Amino acid sequence: MAKQPILRQPSPAATTRFGEVPHFTQGLYECAAGAYAYMVPNGSWGETNIGLIDCGGESVLIDTCWDLKFTRELLKVCEPVTCRSPIEYMINTHADGDHCWGNQLFADKPIIATANTQAAMAHIRPDSLRLLKGASRVMARLPKLAVSQRANQAVVLGHYMAGMFAPYDFTGVALTPPTETFSGERSLYVRGTQIVLRELGPAHSDGDALVYVPSKGVLYAGDILFVGATPVMWAGPLENMTAGLRALCDYKAQAIVPGHGPFATLADIERLLEYWDWVPERLQRCALSGMSSFEAAHSVALSQEFQQKAFAKWDSAERIVTSAATLYREWGISEDGLPGKLGELAHFARQATLAEQLADNTPRRMHRFN
Repeated sequence: MAKQPILRQPSPAATTRFGEVPHFTQGLYECAAGAYAYMVPNGSWGETNIGLIDCGGESVLIDTCWDLKFTRELLKVCEPVTCRSPIEYMINTHADGDHCWGNQLFADKPIIATANTQAAMAHIRPDSLRLLKGASRVMARLPKLAVSQRANQAVVLGHYMAGMFAPYDFTGVALTPPTETFSGERSLYVRGTQIVLRELGPAHSDGDALVYVPSKGVLYAGDILFVGATPVMWAGPLENMTAGLRALCDYKAQAIVPGHGPFATLADIERLLEYWDWVPERLQRCALSGMSSFEAAHSVALSQEFQQKAFAKWDSAERIVTSAATLYREWGISEDGLPGKLGELAHFARQATLAEQLADNTPRRMHRFN
């Protein structure tokens, strides 16, 4: 696998999109002859890795970015490849916006994903995040008021979400769903190159899939796999998440591209399996003692035992709040909450509250409120 990108950004940034020191160089890497990965440090919110497969005259793009600006930036860096092998196929590994909201730039091409991804893609719409980004800026500017805990929560949520969205511009994004779907496994053949698509979800999301190129030994894992960043389980069940990670090992790939973070090794997958073993076991103890999912996530993440684990230093440790809520649903533990979008905001407010107490966690733009 290439240790340095073969095609760098036109002007390589000294920091990540969130102002952090990069852990690796952003750019297009050639993992094997004709198989590329556009790697974005450090793998935090929206810092998504993208795949590109040159099939000798036609290319296949795996995922797009969270907005049009970054998708166009990606395409500019890929031009030395795509000028000889234009992108003729798109694959989405799942329905999260940071992997598919650039799809509209390929609306005239086949866009392939699992049937569950197609169904899930309409659940979070770009106009909702445009409104939330604006509201977050307003909330972030409010003064903290000791007389009102709810007002303080709004300020914390505002800082958190404003920090998350700051690098991105959702203006003009039009939701563009897959045009071709599959379930289970499918092989796509492009000019003689076999590309294997395998459904792993529901796990991280409702419709996760991996993409494997057997002739090149390159595996694109999507968000089943995070490296150096805390994983999150929006859908579950846990069994599918761990089975998906073990499935990655079965391919014995020469290069493994995670959805977020640097190139993965088998040791990285083992560390993620440890996370999905250790954290749920501690959360379940808390559930049996009567704690809510947020209380359990808070207790585990701030415990001395957790802080001594390597994964305590991963980006965005507060995502345990989301995974805890998903696990409680899996365990049949009902929790009171607000309906619809208000419930989603309340959930992120709880996540932001934990993030505020994880002062050393990254990205600091979101996690330190002064």
